[in-house]
Amino acid sequence: MKIIVLLAVVGAALAVPIDYYTTADDNLDMKAVVDDSAKLKAMTDCYLDRGDCDEVTMSYKKIIPVGIEDACKRCNDAQKHLANTYINGLLSNNPADHNSFQKKYDPDGKYMTKFMEAIKGF
Repeated sequence: MKIIVLLAVVGAALAVPIDYYTTADDNLDMKAVVDDSAKLKAMTDCYLDRGDCDEVTMSYKKIIPVGIEDACKRCNDAQKHLANTYINGLLSNNPADHNSFQKKYDPDGKYMTKFMEAIKGF
């Protein structure tokens, strides 16, 4: 009987819906952003506090610190895809800004590896 109760409790805990992050546009064409150096710079400048943020970039900027820290646990698949495309595009197109991004959002290097593993393949 104890096992049945334990299984019921565990099952109920697993059935709790995930409270996904809310952003302004999960359908943003991040590939187009990454492929356009001016757009990538504007987005990165927002994230690194070097420039203004529009509504969409600000909505992402608000969730970046926690998203990295908790390995994107509350990210939906679209957000994981956006993050993966942005981070890898930034690394390819501007390694210096990629390094600045990592220093800003993971200064001690504790979270980025797990975060990258969580968004890999999206």
